[in-house]
Amino acid sequence: RALSLFEELQFWTGETEAHYFPEPNPLFYEKAAWGQGTQRDRLQVLTMLARLLIPGTPAPDTPPIIVAPVRALMTRTLPRRDFLKHTRTLRLSQRVTPDELSRAWVDTGYVYANIVVQSGQFSRRGGILDIWPPGEPKPVRIEFFGDEIDTMRAFDPATQRTIETLNTLTITPAREILPSAAHKAGLPVKDLNEFQIPIAHPLAGSLLDFLPDNTLILLDGQEFLS
Repeated sequence: RALSLFEELQFWTGETEAHYFPEPNPLFYEKAAWGQGTQRDRLQVLTMLARLLIPGTPAPDTPPIIVAPVRALMTRTLPRRDFLKHTRTLRLSQRVTPDELSRAWVDTGYVYANIVVQSGQFSRRGGILDIWPPGEPKPVRIEFFGDEIDTMRAFDPATQRTIETLNTLTITPAREILPSAAHKAGLPVKDLNEFQIPIAHPLAGSLLDFLPDNTLILLDGQEFLS
């Protein structure tokens, strides 16, 4: 029902204004990992909402519309405070080392790959870092001059060709459970999955925590909610 409503909204509002926040693929009692598509779609919505909370970030011209099943709202996620705390904006000429960024990305759920082909991955070749934040439509290549960011450009992962140059890049967590928090909670980071969010983040939040104060919430299907 939620997917049908989402598809209709895309027709009337356009794909850039309608967003779908999916529920996890496994049932609520299963310890199986979430699908990559589910992880990506949920993080894209959380990233969009987090940007509204970052000082100096311009508000969108048209308020976004989010469609979410009830279970998607009930599923716990990374607390808003932790999400914002581990969100970082990079700028041209900023002084930071590739080692520092790589360590931070691993701690926030990014996975190293030889070639970046999907969101949540990063790679390093000398003074060049590639990363694909979940909130970005394409991966971004960061080139350094010493310990200073020299260029940032979005590129096509298939052709490696530059799509556009960037002055700033906001990098959010790549998982709804932080490996750094899981490690502190005594969880094995190697086999980490979102089923363990309440253990790694005892004060876990929900999508509702990310919504602005003036959000309009509509409930569809009263027969399922009573």
